[in-house]
Amino acid sequence: MRRCRTSKPCKSSTTKVQEETKRVAGVNVTLSWPTKKNDNSSTTSSQPKGVVFLLPGAMISLSEYKGLRDAILEKNHLVVGLFMNVLWPLSTNNHRIHARDVKKVFDELLSMYAHLPNSYMVCGHSVGGKIALLLASIIDPKRVSAVLALDPVDLNPIEFTNRKGSNLPLLDDDIENTATNDSIGPLAFFSGDGHADIVHVVVKGTDEHQVISKEAEKEENKRIPIILTCSDGGLGIPKAHNAEAIHNLHPATVFYRHAHAGHMAYCDNGGGAAGMLMPDVGTKEGNEKARESARDLIRQILGS
Repeated sequence: MRRCRTSKPCKSSTTKVQEETKRVAGVNVTLSWPTKKNDNSSTTSSQPKGVVFLLPGAMISLSEYKGLRDAILEKNHLVVGLFMNVLWPLSTNNHRIHARDVKKVFDELLSMYAHLPNSYMVCGHSVGGKIALLLASIIDPKRVSAVLALDPVDLNPIEFTNRKGSNLPLLDDDIENTATNDSIGPLAFFSGDGHADIVHVVVKGTDEHQVISKEAEKEENKRIPIILTCSDGGLGIPKAHNAEAIHNLHPATVFYRHAHAGHMAYCDNGGGAAGMLMPDVGTKEGNEKARESARDLIRQILGS
């Protein structure tokens, strides 16, 4: 477990964000484009280095995540925001439907904007964090480049924190045997490469009997950062299915504990109307530190 690292509070962005709301692949999305300053002090859209899907908590407006959005834009990435309506469509697994929507939206964006890279990061809060994990593990694992799950909640249904039986398609290998097979969990394994904070997912994309080159094997076995954060929680969030529980069952994931912060700490203004249904268990200072730590984690993942 890691305690969050904090930095000085960031200044609010004075640059007008270039946003557009449109329907992409049948889904309403908000596109926030990185900008650059011109010689005459005006701003125009710049070609993004990458794409980040920003997935809010259940029924929380995207306007509550401008701080996270701006941290992504700082790193010259396109932000794609989706509203997480957990009441629709009616389904026994609404979360997977939303995860498939993300995949469909990215497919369509690639056809609309030829300059976009063929992979994307997902930053999600609460149910958005769980959907981010679903994308990395079973829905679109070959194209997810990184995951930051902020206080994810594994409920309705339980898919990562089953204590008995399997966690759906995410089956842990025997950790004692990891010296020979490298795998230490359904979400990740330590590669020994890169920054110590980075833990990777292995996505096996080829038949085990197929003869492939080392270069192709490296491409097929992609490794991506999986980072979880955990607050002090809130109403309706059982500890048996929070981020710490996910981490305990998938111990190779990176885990940050945000003490004295409530579940809505990652929102700019307490989660709006949705936040009124969940009493804040965090302190003002704890919430501010968790919020800034989340922004710092985004900056670290996206790099320079």
